[in-house]
Amino acid sequence: MINCNIDGCEFESKYSSKCALHCDKSDSQIYNKKGLLSDFYNLLIDCISNENSKLLEYKKDTTMVIGLKSTISEGLISGGVVNQKNIKKYLGGTNANVEIKDIVSSCVANFEKIIFPDRDERDSCDYFKVLNKMKGVHFDRCVIHFTEIDVQELELFFQDCVFLNDWNINSYSMLDNINKVIFQDCKFNGNVSAYVTETSTKRLIINTQLFNDCSFSKQVSFIRIEFEESIYKNDEDYEQNLNQLVIENCKFTGRFLLNKSNINRLLIKNSEFYEKFELKENVIEDIELINVNYKKLFDAYDTKFKQFKISRSIFDDFTGFEKCEFGKENDVNGKVTEFEYATFLHFANFRKAKFYNGLDFEHTNLKEPLNFLGAEINDKKTNRETYRILKHSFDKIGNQIEANKYFSLEMKKYKEELKESSSKSELFIYRVNEKISNFGASYLKPAFLMLASAFIYYLLVKGYECNLLYIFIEPGNGFINEVNLFAKGIPPYGKLLKEGMEFITLMFHLFFLTCTWQFIVAVKRRTKR
Repeated sequence: MINCNIDGCEFESKYSSKCALHCDKSDSQIYNKKGLLSDFYNLLIDCISNENSKLLEYKKDTTMVIGLKSTISEGLISGGVVNQKNIKKYLGGTNANVEIKDIVSSCVANFEKIIFPDRDERDSCDYFKVLNKMKGVHFDRCVIHFTEIDVQELELFFQDCVFLNDWNINSYSMLDNINKVIFQDCKFNGNVSAYVTETSTKRLIINTQLFNDCSFSKQVSFIRIEFEESIYKNDEDYEQNLNQLVIENCKFTGRFLLNKSNINRLLIKNSEFYEKFELKENVIEDIELINVNYKKLFDAYDTKFKQFKISRSIFDDFTGFEKCEFGKENDVNGKVTEFEYATFLHFANFRKAKFYNGLDFEHTNLKEPLNFLGAEINDKKTNRETYRILKHSFDKIGNQIEANKYFSLEMKKYKEELKESSSKSELFIYRVNEKISNFGASYLKPAFLMLASAFIYYLLVKGYECNLLYIFIEPGNGFINEVNLFAKGIPPYGKLLKEGMEFITLMFHLFFLTCTWQFIVAVKRRTKR
């Protein structure tokens, strides 16, 4: 007999130099014609019940670990021994006495590098009938073709396994392991999901942490599930890739942690989080948070969101978006970052956040001021109400300098609104205000304009004294005399105007006063508005 070429396996190689446990099972229907599934079923029983000794000794309070090489090798039973053949018969479906059932129900199987085929519960060779009789199963570096395990009494742990097809998650009993998870370093090639139908009266409760350092090729979705622990428990240095994560109508009574991940799309809808929600240092292409309630701290520190929208969501506790980036830099077609009917009942921190595609806070409800210190916002796609909210937030905490900055941006947006209205005179005032001092944001511009206009006036006075003005505009001298006469009659300027240049002097006086006022306002706003 030629043994299987997998190290440590002593079973016969009947399928391409491998035994029924380790051979490829991509097309089970073809292999089934050769008796593969029947051979797999029998070898799995042999794998579990195999023992170097002829007799098995047993003690009820001892948990025995079984695998390819060693099986039930520990423990003693007072007053008797159990024949190994009887255990094998029991695993194969034959009835057994209480003593044998106790032996098997206390055992944990350790399967290494086994390729598990798809299964049918109606099949006489369904190997789940064997697993269900045991205490637990440790799948180590196995390849999984079946799509779910729905046996709550069976303790499970998957380590370094590959799931070739879609995988349906149920409520599991966890086999004790270092990381306290169900799946560790596993790879899922198909969709991963857990859901309860709308018509179902039962609610699926998952009370164990599921994934540690796993990889996902397709969508991960949870619908109408209650979680008592975090879905993910990754190592700090592990960078996870998720194609799409969908959470709908779920309830989280434990923490939600998802950090250092690259996610193409994240959708959370109609869900509640009763403990800390942590979404730090991620890169997320598209995120939507719709009708979500966060009862405790929300922390998305240093996460990059390419497209971002929150709608009808409530943040009861501290909310952190510090150093986050929203949108793509220099992306003219990117969607504006939108907080639609978002309610912040506690302090919200957007310190040093960057909004490359603009920000819409128009329909946001606030109980406390926002912190936007050091934030960068694209002006083109941001509306006036957003700037008014930010200005008001800085006003309330006494940060007048930042408040003045957003006041200036608010006035710019108001000027744009006036362009579409019929109020041309008001639009003129706003345009002059913007040109002279950028709505009080700049004191250098009015200072420069005063110096420049003073120099121009000086040149005009020199030209008048040299009789140059009358030479250049000699045909209009009569009209100029009439205008100067009119300017003399305007108190209190009449006596202050330069003779012969009354009207020009009056215009410069008015311009000087405007620039002076704008200069004083701009300087004042550097300290207090």
